[in-house]
Formats: sequence, C-alpha cells, structure tokens
Amino acid sequence: MSISPICDKCKKELKDFGAILFGPPDKNNNVKKFHICKVCYKLIYKTFKIKK
Repeated sequence: MSISPICDKCKKELKDFGAILFGPPDKNNNVKKFHICKVCYKLIYKTFKIKK
C-alpha cells in the first residue's frame, strides 16, 4: 500500500486494506471520512443488527 493511513478507532497504522466509514453530511454537504482497520471493522460490524 503506497499510502499508510491510521485507523481512526485504534490509532494503529493499517498494514492491509480495511474499511472506510463516511459520516452523515453536514449543512454544507461535507462528510467526514474515517479509515478503519479490519480488527476494528469486525468490532463495529458486530454492533449492527444485520440479518443475513
């Protein structure tokens, strides 16, 4: 990976591709983008009640 982003949850450098989380748009239609590592993604995903 040529760019080494930091996970916005655990603050560790991403060694592999993870996930990107976009926040809701503000009144100016700007959104915040968060880089998430695979470990934190799995933890966040478990909090969603998604039926498979």
